[in-house]
Amino acid sequence: MSAKPDAFEILQKIPFLDEDFFREIADTDWLDPTGVLRRLAQAKWPPVDIVETADQIVVTVAVPGLRRPGDVRVELKGNVLTLQGEVRPATRMLPVITVHRQERREGEFKRTVTLPVPVNPRGAVATYRQGILEIRLTKLLHRAETLAVDFAGS
Repeated sequence: MSAKPDAFEILQKIPFLDEDFFREIADTDWLDPTGVLRRLAQAKWPPVDIVETADQIVVTVAVPGLRRPGDVRVELKGNVLTLQGEVRPATRMLPVITVHRQERREGEFKRTVTLPVPVNPRGAVATYRQGILEIRLTKLLHRAETLAVDFAGS
């Protein structure tokens, strides 16, 4: 039998309420209040920054605690980027008796963001250093083309 989730613990982790937040919870099963609260707590983790340069989209994700490549999966479909993985607890390695405070997030995560412009999946590069996952994507530059007009019968 699994332990019942603590609603107050989940409420402490509610992210900022914004348009993206409500879009992310729209498909939640509202008949299961603990499921809704769990979804609310996970909605904005890990935090993501998206920056646009002249020819790239650079996504940085603060996710300290990853130890190996299998801890995170980065998927790009069109201009939708999905990050999924797990941060394993650091306290497993210590002879912990009582945790008095835990503010660093750990456990499974899944975050989906829509990129502001179309990107080319080829040549995308993901690196992980010092707790920051950085994904560099080349923008698809749509250049105007001039078409020759074919005059029929001339």
